[in-house]
Amino acid sequence: MSEIRYDVVTGKIAVISTERGKRPHDFKKTDVVKNDGPCPFCPGNENMTPPTLVEFCDEKGTWKLRGFNNKFAAFSKDTNSSMVEGDNELHNELHKANDGYGVAEIIVESNHHDKTLGQMEIDEIQNIIKALILRYDEIVKDKNIKYVQMFKNFGANGGASLEHGHWQIMAVTFIPEAVERELQGVEKYKNGKGTCPYCDIVNDELTEKTRVVAENDRFIVICPFASRFAYESWILPKEHKKAFNKIDSDDIKSLSSLLKYIINRYEDLFDYPPYNIVIHTLPHQDERDFHWHIEILPRLTTFAGFELATGAYINPTPPEQAASILRLD
Repeated sequence: MSEIRYDVVTGKIAVISTERGKRPHDFKKTDVVKNDGPCPFCPGNENMTPPTLVEFCDEKGTWKLRGFNNKFAAFSKDTNSSMVEGDNELHNELHKANDGYGVAEIIVESNHHDKTLGQMEIDEIQNIIKALILRYDEIVKDKNIKYVQMFKNFGANGGASLEHGHWQIMAVTFIPEAVERELQGVEKYKNGKGTCPYCDIVNDELTEKTRVVAENDRFIVICPFASRFAYESWILPKEHKKAFNKIDSDDIKSLSSLLKYIINRYEDLFDYPPYNIVIHTLPHQDERDFHWHIEILPRLTTFAGFELATGAYINPTPPEQAASILRLD
């Protein structure tokens, strides 16, 4: 029999289909889409992208990581952020709109075209995190920006249009609905319990152990209780911290180690599956409480009519089973 589970912060529903209990070999490998022609993210093709915004180089001066504006940006500062005016009051109520003012950047994580995140050395992953923080701190100097979303798409089914590994940063003039829902959930829980829900999750998982995948002195990796995606995992700081960009050098080392571990496990178990990595952090001008974390969402199944119509996700693998498989015992 299936089990309906609820996210304690957002209230999102996950239907855990316990009778299916899909293991890694039960998921069909998706075809890898290869791009024809030269790769704009490879060394020697820098003229195919906008100018460099952030760069880490080796001792010979060759770039190892490079960031720049997205050439095909969904958001841009080359717009007017004023409200589109309608012809009358009714038109304004029904057709409110703003220009797409914002920021869209790319962080190319390696100068090796085919190198995956799981294949990288720890110091290379540290560079990615450092670059994200550097760009975040620069982007939020613009007072029009309300939220900065950092994420990685991998594989065609994960939404990556180019196979050369990269991250994206999108900064917008509004707080996205999903983020606001999470902030309100934290606030409601804290008002009722007096504690942070994510701190309680960390403590509960460390006690129960059944959904813990890995941990070190500063972070924990879990398969969340109400996992919407098969083999979904979260990385949470053990210590209560509101914002991703405020982590220190020791945090970066510890985080990089666990990020490499979990992605390497996905690559080994599912033969380089498509996935998304999303960073949840406090909006930089927001005074509310939060507990930043990373969600890793493997794209092993396809969402269909029920998920799209209801927002409730059917997960064929209980997170307890997923954690036991992702762990290296």
